[in-house]
Amino acid sequence: MSVQGRKPSFSPDRYRNPDNDPRGAYFVAPLTYLGVRHNRQYEWRGHAPPPGRHWRFTLEEAEAADVDGRIHWPANGGAPRLKRYLADEETPLDEDSLPHTSVDRALRSMLQALAQEIVRKPDYLAQVEWRDLERLLGEVLSGLGFGVLVTRPGRDGGFDLELSCDEAGQQETYLVEIKHWGAPSRPGPGVLERFFEVVLSRRANGGLFLSSSGYSAPALAGRSEISRELVRLGNANKIVGLCQSYVSRGHGLWTPTSSLPTILFADTY
Repeated sequence: MSVQGRKPSFSPDRYRNPDNDPRGAYFVAPLTYLGVRHNRQYEWRGHAPPPGRHWRFTLEEAEAADVDGRIHWPANGGAPRLKRYLADEETPLDEDSLPHTSVDRALRSMLQALAQEIVRKPDYLAQVEWRDLERLLGEVLSGLGFGVLVTRPGRDGGFDLELSCDEAGQQETYLVEIKHWGAPSRPGPGVLERFFEVVLSRRANGGLFLSSSGYSAPALAGRSEISRELVRLGNANKIVGLCQSYVSRGHGLWTPTSSLPTILFADTY
């Protein structure tokens, strides 16, 4: 059985082997995706997908993956997770997949160079195309330890990135919306309200709205207390800060000591 899904950027330091799995080091990934697929809305050993989500496998595929030892069952009784092994990432691919892999590697190399340039010259951010900024932040957040899904342009459902991580054995999901508008254009209250509604409807644990050009005064003044708690705002400085953490970690100059959500929402308002 093949294990399929949208793969986050490869980051070897996220792999561990706490239970001495004979396959070696692994990390645990979510077993659910956003959206509803009726053949994947079932209860499995006392667990069901959260509202608005579906299992990534059919029941038969999930059972086969469990028999194969690829399902992680948290000791605290939390939702099952999929083991993603370092050995699988390092296994040579067949010739048919090599061109795709080469493109992926070239793209990631470009994004790494782009992050370094933004750290070196923060004003360079203004020259980055909006779609490249979305891809860059997907790479940056993946490199910091999140599972990342970058949505398709025009079909993003109101958010650009879906992040996943484990906190105390529980899966948490965060949505990120990115606006990279040229000055003096700035997101207004209607744009923020729509994203807030998306975060609520998707039942995400929180949302991060990033705007490289800042926000209009009415947008900031019109935020309710509940919207401030659920959706945090970041500006160009936050984008540069995330790139700095990513580059420093890649050079071995920084090791995160805070939880991933804490890193995500640091220096936001």
